[in-house]
Amino acid sequence: MFPVIKKNLLVIILFALVTVIFTYPLVFRINTVIPGYGTTDEPFAVISNLWTFKYCVSHQLDLSSCDLQAYPSGMDLSNYAGSSYFWESIKNTVNFLTNEVFTFNFLIILSFILSGWFVYLLVYYIAKSNLAAIISAVIFSFSPCHFSRAWQHLSLSQIQWMPLYLLSLFILKDRPGKKSFFVVLAALFVLTSINFYYSYFMIIVTMVFVAWYFSSKETSLKVKFNFLFLLIFISLAVLILIFPSLLEVYKEKGRFTSNVPLSYNITERPFEDLFAQSARPLSYFLPAVVHPFFGGFTEQFIGSSLYGVSLTEHTLYLGWMPLILAFVAFKRWRRRRKGEVASEGDCPSRFYTGFFVFLAIVAWFFSQPPWWNLFGFKLYMPSFFMYKILPMFRAYCRFGVVLMLAVAVLAGFGLNFILERFRSNKTKIAITALVCGLVLFEFWNWPPYKVIDVSKAPSVYYWLKGQPGDFAISEYPSDADSPNEMYKFYQTKHEKKITNGTIPGTYANKVSQAIRNLSDSATPGTLKWMGVKYVLVHRDDYLKSELLVEIEELNKIPKNRGLKFIRSFPAEECPDKGIMCVQKSGPVDIYEVVAGPVEPEL
Repeated sequence: MFPVIKKNLLVIILFALVTVIFTYPLVFRINTVIPGYGTTDEPFAVISNLWTFKYCVSHQLDLSSCDLQAYPSGMDLSNYAGSSYFWESIKNTVNFLTNEVFTFNFLIILSFILSGWFVYLLVYYIAKSNLAAIISAVIFSFSPCHFSRAWQHLSLSQIQWMPLYLLSLFILKDRPGKKSFFVVLAALFVLTSINFYYSYFMIIVTMVFVAWYFSSKETSLKVKFNFLFLLIFISLAVLILIFPSLLEVYKEKGRFTSNVPLSYNITERPFEDLFAQSARPLSYFLPAVVHPFFGGFTEQFIGSSLYGVSLTEHTLYLGWMPLILAFVAFKRWRRRRKGEVASEGDCPSRFYTGFFVFLAIVAWFFSQPPWWNLFGFKLYMPSFFMYKILPMFRAYCRFGVVLMLAVAVLAGFGLNFILERFRSNKTKIAITALVCGLVLFEFWNWPPYKVIDVSKAPSVYYWLKGQPGDFAISEYPSDADSPNEMYKFYQTKHEKKITNGTIPGTYANKVSQAIRNLSDSATPGTLKWMGVKYVLVHRDDYLKSELLVEIEELNKIPKNRGLKFIRSFPAEECPDKGIMCVQKSGPVDIYEVVAGPVEPEL
């Protein structure tokens, strides 16, 4: 038992060290920076939600109508539509023990370490080779698609539970019993609780595995059906466990009457998004745009039909070294099927090698657009049919992470076949180290570092924090159409109530729609009725659209007699020129609401 623990501990330490190298300076500034790049605001939404929940609980505010945001109506923080109580409990537990920025970073960093460890366990279970398991773990954990998720989506970065679930599934097949039954149950529950996309993908992967198992000559038909019945029972048990979360999703469905492409409409996505968020031919074969040497070459293809438009969704690079090793495994598997090489005693078994080859093919097809146009003829892909059943899923390019897992495992098998030719352990270790180095170079993503400094906000928010009294503020341009996550994030700095952050379909949003134009003579009265004392006007946000109507709106605001100009804060830049920050902002004007309160007519 001790050698096993020691070996696994060494593997965890190894991946922790590589994670530190790849995520520096995130590890050393875990309380002041977050992973991110470009203009994405999704990390700020997570951080804001963590802070808001903690604040409401700490100040004993009613979670069903906590009025920190969407003031004065408030937000319902007692349910988690689109997520799960289990996942939210994990995040909030860590958050209450530390803080929201640490929590976000800790879960991201942990995903890299656990991804490596669980893939290591998966491949070692099949191939019985430490070196093969390590190369597979390196490929999967530090793949570009994992990093692209870590820079934008917290829940989608948690890819570690997929290999753990597959490992538990294989153990249940090989050694059915109570322990393996509960391990599969636990793995599937955790996977389903954290992200609906990955649970959906793993359901498909499970179906692929069952189909492969039944088509094989392994064991009797009775044993196979017993395995299938166990999976059905496990699935029903997990369904019962996550039912409260599914119920919240069902409740959300009644809020929307049209198919709107907004992130908070989780029940039905536009069909057209399936084309924009599907894999393209070059997505899998060109290095990530963030690669310091080869990224410039890939950048010229962004926006084309060959690569795709999204830096996040289309960063699916599999790596040429992993593909070569996977091809070696594929060739060896073909030769074993034809009887050209011995099968008895070979590791990995022909069954598991064939399964991952099959899985790679299925994953590739699922990541494709709804159809291909071939000389005027439509060849329909799986996403077309799956959308008819589950319209809440639109980004089938995310199936690329399943393809990455299959390629990573096959690459480990391929390396294992190559190492069989050498007797010296030193030679085997040297070859493995060389391959790991080549893979990590292919997946390299800095400089510059993909982090955002969140330690300091623009000065205007510290001025707000210092103003006495319990009052609300409102920030403009209005975010009535879609919640501005930065407005919500800056609340973690000034700690005043905000009217922003409303959700369409709610009464608060109807009020927000009524006051979207600050220049309107009726708006200050409504703001006063809502309890707003100060209004913040972000001038650059009006000007950057270059729309004449926005520019005219900005020019009319100072003429509104219901507003009194207080002061203006100048534009600010990031103190560290090499790192993005939330402190950077354009000029911000402060107005006091001096109009009398007037209830809006909605």
